[in-house]
Amino acid sequence: MMSEVSAMLLQFRAKNYRSIGDEVSIDLTAGRGQEHKDSIIEQNNVKILPVISIYGSNASGKTNVISAMTDMLLNIVLSYKNGNDVGDMLHVTPFLYDDDLVQKPTEMELFFVLGKHEYQYGYKATSDKVHEEWLWYRTLSKSETVRKPIFEREGQFIQFAKPDVSLSLFSELVGAKTLALSFFGTRDTNKVTKAGQIFVDILLWVKKNIYFPIELIEDETVHQFYDTFHNAKDSLKSFLHEFDPCIEDIDWKLETSKDGLKSYKIFTKHNNRDYPLDIESMGTQRLIKIYMGVFIALNLGRSIMIYDELDRHLHPLILRRIVNMFHDKSINKFGSQLIFSSHNLIVLDKYELRRDEIWFVEKDERGFTTAYSLDSFKSTKEEIRADMDYGKHYLYGRFGAIPYAKPRRK
Repeated sequence: MMSEVSAMLLQFRAKNYRSIGDEVSIDLTAGRGQEHKDSIIEQNNVKILPVISIYGSNASGKTNVISAMTDMLLNIVLSYKNGNDVGDMLHVTPFLYDDDLVQKPTEMELFFVLGKHEYQYGYKATSDKVHEEWLWYRTLSKSETVRKPIFEREGQFIQFAKPDVSLSLFSELVGAKTLALSFFGTRDTNKVTKAGQIFVDILLWVKKNIYFPIELIEDETVHQFYDTFHNAKDSLKSFLHEFDPCIEDIDWKLETSKDGLKSYKIFTKHNNRDYPLDIESMGTQRLIKIYMGVFIALNLGRSIMIYDELDRHLHPLILRRIVNMFHDKSINKFGSQLIFSSHNLIVLDKYELRRDEIWFVEKDERGFTTAYSLDSFKSTKEEIRADMDYGKHYLYGRFGAIPYAKPRRK
């Protein structure tokens, strides 16, 4: 079963997407730093980070880096669903302010662990067409360097590394704007050929093992989602009491409108009476919704939680608490990962994050978003020590990725 398979993200890269012109890459494999070694997750001697934080000024492209990840995952899940092409366009937007790039496809690629193998999956696509697509694999190991292809695609032509009559016949049905991975993962090709099982496994991993706050990817029935809340209820109530002891209880009720539409309503209890969630503060409302994702990631084996501006409406101590939960292996028993952007500096600290868990985003003179980790400074003349005050030096511009306004010095 997929729930028993260890799945983790190793790297993500994107090119020609919104403010991302040249290639941007986010690496989740650990560097050589010795700080916070206990939080590192190790598989087959490959060291993987549980947390990636992304910092940068407004309009630097932090949201676009997060959106690139989520759009790629949405394309995998939604480009082919329920036996049909879904939607008019793929979720891709090129860099619009360059006459050359706006005509070229967006390129995205994931490196991830699934079971005993590392997979490399990517595509080049415009909104109306998949131009190229590929899936490679290798044994997960520090010493294994040779990647083997599973399939490669150019336009409508799909070539499998191992000839398979059944898959080749299926490939003729793949639409121009449908990702082959999505098509084969949805068509139950594993019942026809063993080679099709990997497509089913990867699609199931994306659908069930990755959480980010976009409702379009939720494929659970209303009963399953309701059960998830009740599984999380005691944990959520305990978590809320750490920051707001006045909430006596919390419940999530399934309601049906006059038109037969089903929706969920959250209620908090004060003085033994139920009140709709929307009367609570914005911080409490957002905390409850975020914690549902945290609970799923940490308790139900879902591997990756992706969140833009995780700190929005949250007290800094809550942000630190959430990050610490992913670092604590007694809590994060499944080896889940958290990728988030933030402006809050409370975790931009040597006591909270490793240097390779801290990433900065800024724009160059062409308006292209660039991304680099604090750990990358070790290869320059200005090596960043593990005992440095990261937040202070960041505000004074030593790492870049800040607004043009300079802080006043005494």
